[in-house]
Amino acid sequence: MSVDTRAIERRLNSLATSQLPFAVALGINDVAGQIRDAEQSGLERDLDRPAPFTKRGLTVSRATKRKPVGVVGFKRVQAEYLALQATGGTRRAKRRAVVVPVNQRLNKYGNMPKGALKRALAKPDVFSGTVKGVAGVWQRPKRGKRRTKHGAQMGRTGTVGKRRELKLLATYEGSVKYSPRLKFVPRARKLATREIGPAIAKGLRQAVSTAR
Repeated sequence: MSVDTRAIERRLNSLATSQLPFAVALGINDVAGQIRDAEQSGLERDLDRPAPFTKRGLTVSRATKRKPVGVVGFKRVQAEYLALQATGGTRRAKRRAVVVPVNQRLNKYGNMPKGALKRALAKPDVFSGTVKGVAGVWQRPKRGKRRTKHGAQMGRTGTVGKRRELKLLATYEGSVKYSPRLKFVPRARKLATREIGPAIAKGLRQAVSTAR
């Protein structure tokens, strides 16, 4: 008994051709998801304690049959401050200056807490100005207490021991230089090159099997 398989082959070839755009979209979206996951893990390795807001910035634009393009990137706000982490370069102040913390308490992500500078400047012993050529936010030393030989307090008019200096909390910089640390592009390119072929082949098998 013989079976003519040519009709079956033509049918399969026709299915493969008609389902190819769908398969390509499936494959692209599969790889885009892999890249997103890899970049989320990569952020932890490349950056020092990235904040949840930074990690939430990753987005994926999915491919379709008519537009076989998938895009993995960051939302606009996160992209603006992460760009120089990926490429390196100089960040220049858009308006007055870039505020760089010096002796300022940072949060667990290594950043100055939101509103910290405003709260500091609201204190009577903190001021914004230029001291010895350094522009920034300064804190005055606490005034000491002068006592009599009997130990009675004379008032808060003097200092005890060596005179304390002003404390610099943050500086105003016209620009800040960054070294490239975020390996977003090379990581995505390497993964896409390795996985796109198998992913499209898998998508084609899936598309053909569901179209029969």
